[in-house]
Amino acid sequence: MEISKTGRRHKQSRVSHTEEGRQGSKRISTSKILEVAFWGTIIWGFVRLMAHFLNMTPYGIGAFARPFISIEDENTFTSVCLGGIVLFAETVVASFLFSLLFGRIRAWWLGLVYGAVMLAIAGFFFHIRNWEVATLSTEGAWYLSFGLFIGMTIILEQSDENHDWNEFTR
Repeated sequence: MEISKTGRRHKQSRVSHTEEGRQGSKRISTSKILEVAFWGTIIWGFVRLMAHFLNMTPYGIGAFARPFISIEDENTFTSVCLGGIVLFAETVVASFLFSLLFGRIRAWWLGLVYGAVMLAIAGFFFHIRNWEVATLSTEGAWYLSFGLFIGMTIILEQSDENHDWNEFTR
């Protein structure tokens, strides 16, 4: 009698693992993407403000608002606030795209690649060929660490949600 119960339990566990494989992993929620974007904006906005304040880069938070303001008004309080809002919107889009493209792949270095792609895009708009070495290194470090933050956080949240979901279904 005991053998049949154990065999039945083993068969049920095999079925649940195969069903789990068929259903795939659950996508990360919108609230988590907004949370990543909020904290990414706060942390990396502060880092960019400090880098600009210490004259490590000519681009502060107001540089993100350039489509809406002139370059001369970049360091005003209004442009810094508008740049923070634009940075938040860009971070939401970047987080969503990362979760859509790479959310199911568990490789920490994808965040670095993603940051390098964001640096290339920003460099296109801000004329990277005219940057000095100090500006290039500061912007490179900022974008690589920003991409790594987005990548690792999204992958970790995806992994946690999948683990919680799989535990709930068993």
